[in-house]
Amino acid sequence: MKKKFIISLCITLVISCLSVVIIPKNQVVSAQEAKTVSFDESKVLETRFLNMLNHNFVYNDAFFTVEDIVNCSMPALLELRDTEDDSFIAQNYVSDYVYDMYGIEDIDYAVINTQFEQKTDFVYIIPRGFTVFKHTILSVTENEDGSFTVKTKVIADAHDSEEITDICTSLIVPNENSRFGYNIISSVIDFEEFSI
Repeated sequence: MKKKFIISLCITLVISCLSVVIIPKNQVVSAQEAKTVSFDESKVLETRFLNMLNHNFVYNDAFFTVEDIVNCSMPALLELRDTEDDSFIAQNYVSDYVYDMYGIEDIDYAVINTQFEQKTDFVYIIPRGFTVFKHTILSVTENEDGSFTVKTKVIADAHDSEEITDICTSLIVPNENSRFGYNIISSVIDFEEFSI
């Protein structure tokens, strides 16, 4: 009997110790303070746009044709190359990326890279060097139509030349169905001696 009483007393003590939580006085937060979350929405947008632009390889006249957009997008997708033949990327990866970044749907792959080797449901990666772009946000301006004009300082590091720095102006529009929530519909770099 005495043994049962001691065990029951021990269990009661352990439970009561576990159920008491002591909050140090300097860590007590009122309900009102806990509900107040401050963040700068413009910084959130800047971060999102910067992420998109640093993954973008489509600039200037490359926005004029879907074929150019597809081919310029390939450097962003190289990790998704076909394991059996790394000269190709599956069309579904290309379609998803091009839609999320640029809002283009229903790509007619029958007219893409017709002069190169073809493989069903894949896109051929044209062998060439490419340029890596690193952006820094200078300004984000919301336009009257809900689009955004984003000015960035961009450093272009080409595979065969020195780095070049200039200003890039991009037009970005909302798209709730995009993984990013937005699409880039133009991005212009005014490099005088630079060909993309």
